[in-house]
Amino acid sequence: EGRFQLGTVPLAQAFAKSCNTTFARLAARLPADALTEAARDLGVGADFVIPGITTITGSVPPSGSLVQRAENGFGQGKVLASPFGMALAAATVRAGKTPVPTLVKGEKTKATGLGRPLRKEHAAALRDMMRQVVTQGTATALRGLGPVHGKTGTAQFGDGKHSHGWFAGYRGDVAFAVLVVGGETSAPAVEISKAFLAGL
Repeated sequence: EGRFQLGTVPLAQAFAKSCNTTFARLAARLPADALTEAARDLGVGADFVIPGITTITGSVPPSGSLVQRAENGFGQGKVLASPFGMALAAATVRAGKTPVPTLVKGEKTKATGLGRPLRKEHAAALRDMMRQVVTQGTATALRGLGPVHGKTGTAQFGDGKHSHGWFAGYRGDVAFAVLVVGGETSAPAVEISKAFLAGL
């Protein structure tokens, strides 16, 4: 989201303020497939066959490269994500396990590659951190809209000089994700989320 220095802070504050270096450092300490498995547990990498719609959740490939793992740790590198996948990840945090989405009532969705349910303490910690993003982090513009939980983000593309802006989250039983292509920061995605939530 910009250049800043937090110093030594708790993980929840680093998450709320979207501190990439924290997550790069943590990811660098993990085994090659740890981020892949964690992403799968959040629904990213799962495959859904939903009558009437094509779905792509995204992918987080394993990496033996320290640099690649560090970049993957904050959503850059070889990580691919879709708005559907990020909304699914938010829904997974809320529910504690990946829900199987449907488009048309009565039409069954086929799901493959689903991860494990989240451990209760992990889901609770993620919910708390996602709430702090809104109450004191990078999405404070959403504070007056009820118990919104979420995460902002940016993703560089092309020559690395420009970024897409993201906000993914949930309020109550509605999970959603906003991607602003070429948005440069997450601020436009947060503003669109604000308009969406205000209209519910």
